[in-house]
Amino acid sequence: MRKIKSKIFVAIGFSRGYTLKLFVLLILASQVCKAQTIWTAGPMLHLNIGGGKTRVSYGLEFAYWNFSHFPYSIDFATEFERKRVRLYSEMQTGIGVAGISAGPVLEIHTDTLSFKAGFQLSVWGNYFWGFDLRARFIDKKTLFCPGTYLKTGFNGRDENGNKTSSSFHSSHHYDHHH
Repeated sequence: MRKIKSKIFVAIGFSRGYTLKLFVLLILASQVCKAQTIWTAGPMLHLNIGGGKTRVSYGLEFAYWNFSHFPYSIDFATEFERKRVRLYSEMQTGIGVAGISAGPVLEIHTDTLSFKAGFQLSVWGNYFWGFDLRARFIDKKTLFCPGTYLKTGFNGRDENGNKTSSSFHSSHHYDHHH
């Protein structure tokens, strides 16, 4: 159990150490990015480590990205694990190859039809194929959830609302080709 807790604290410490640097980089990058919006969707796979168990979960996530001034996004996902279904939404920011996200999660235990509310934090990095480190806090339990995903962008729009030619290129949470 101590190994699991130390891994969780390392992941959280990693995100804390780089959060300020990433935030400054995002502010600088937002000054040179053209305004753009894009939707993304794709499958996800995570290991959920905690409570003395390691379980695999898989899910599908959709996200809307807006780069008008400061890059922000909101995502929605459904995740499936043995005897559990999770619904979550996160606010996130990033620059394509790295980012952070946080938001509420609702866990449904399918065997008892009980509901647990929680919160999760993630740091991620990617281009076409990505990896994330997630800390999830549900029902007084902390889970460390490393994962991988693929995302594809669609319905991208430029600063004038015109559809961009790069809408179908893949990336984690947005397509940053102009």
